[in-house]
Amino acid sequence: MRPLLLLDFDGPLNPHAADGIPPGYQRHQITEGAKTWRILLNPQHGVELNDLTSSFDLVWASSWEHGANRLLGPLLGLPELPTILWPDRSPVRRGSWKAPYIADWVGDRPFAWVDDEIGKPERERFPGQLILPVDATVGLTGKHFAALRAWARKPFADKGFPRHS
Repeated sequence: MRPLLLLDFDGPLNPHAADGIPPGYQRHQITEGAKTWRILLNPQHGVELNDLTSSFDLVWASSWEHGANRLLGPLLGLPELPTILWPDRSPVRRGSWKAPYIADWVGDRPFAWVDDEIGKPERERFPGQLILPVDATVGLTGKHFAALRAWARKPFADKGFPRHS
């Protein structure tokens, strides 16, 4: 069973809190209907993520939901990815509002999760998984990609991870 790589977009791939345009990034404008977004993308991220498909099954875990495949993935050269849908964005008592949906969606599969709104509560909730916080002023870095590759190389002797609640 290959691990999942759960990808948030805003923060990790689009450093929306950056002051200016970080090195390696390019500004893009996306329009769909009457709505326009300005985003920052690093083309190298598409290369790195496509390379990780040899170790992970990539999944959008972004509030862009299906819009990530329609509007964002093509800009990074990504294939269409499965998408986690968020029926409710109510705050949770502790940690990310996404965590309960992540738990249901991943089931018993091992996973790595990159997001700018995760940390200690998610590490505690999902022991054994790679919870990789990303600074929204910087986005994903070579250090993040190295951590993902290293984690994917670790043997998963026990494929029966406990169900995440």
